[in-house]
Amino acid sequence: MRTLRFIGLLSAWATAVAFAAPVQADTFVVFGASGNIGGVIVNEALSRGHTVIGVSRDPAKLKIDNKNFKAAAGDVTDVASFKTVTKGADIVFISVSDGMSADPDPKNSTVAKAAQTAVEAFTGAAQSPHVIHIGGAMTLAETKEAIEAKIAPFAKPGTPAYGRLMGQYEALQTYRASKIRWTVLTPAEQLQGWAMGKPPTVTRTGKYRTSTSAAVTDANGKSAIDIGDLAVAAVDEAEKPRFVGQRFTVGY
Repeated sequence: MRTLRFIGLLSAWATAVAFAAPVQADTFVVFGASGNIGGVIVNEALSRGHTVIGVSRDPAKLKIDNKNFKAAAGDVTDVASFKTVTKGADIVFISVSDGMSADPDPKNSTVAKAAQTAVEAFTGAAQSPHVIHIGGAMTLAETKEAIEAKIAPFAKPGTPAYGRLMGQYEALQTYRASKIRWTVLTPAEQLQGWAMGKPPTVTRTGKYRTSTSAAVTDANGKSAIDIGDLAVAAVDEAEKPRFVGQRFTVGY
């Protein structure tokens, strides 16, 4: 009887300690935190209790009132800056764009350089964070030739648009050739709630489907995801990784 009572007291004590122990939230670094997608990822991560470091060339743009948020200046294309900002991080989100870059060479795009920087920064490191890169829907055509055919009507080789769109393909290939811990999350063909130059209009359902090979489509053949649910998928992958070393896409 005394033994049973002791076991019961021990169990109660263990339960009390477990509930009293503080929750250890992961630290997320978000490059592109002032952008539409990056900003929504920041808010999704904060809503789940994570510590978030939002990175921007101009951190003054990051006006987020949350005790778990910190703004930092950083350059996603500079290895030294990248290492400094990501020190101690568990997850590194890269959600950047090339804006209106005039460079026609995809390898010179910001997204391609960001991937190169991440790989250089973390290759050979004893411990390194999980890099989750937000890719481009055009890369769902698997080969370079197929992507070029898909974008041909509005982005021919030698044009700035070609450099910007094919930069995501170069980034994907850089990760695939690396030995770091990476995932590329490709949005659906239609990203809802987002428009160039306007604040996002977020609709979050918490529901989505995934694929590692082709666009996720509904019964009408439509490939779409709201920017809010893209952020849900991104943070879900950070918390419970299922696609390390892979590219995956989401849709309804």
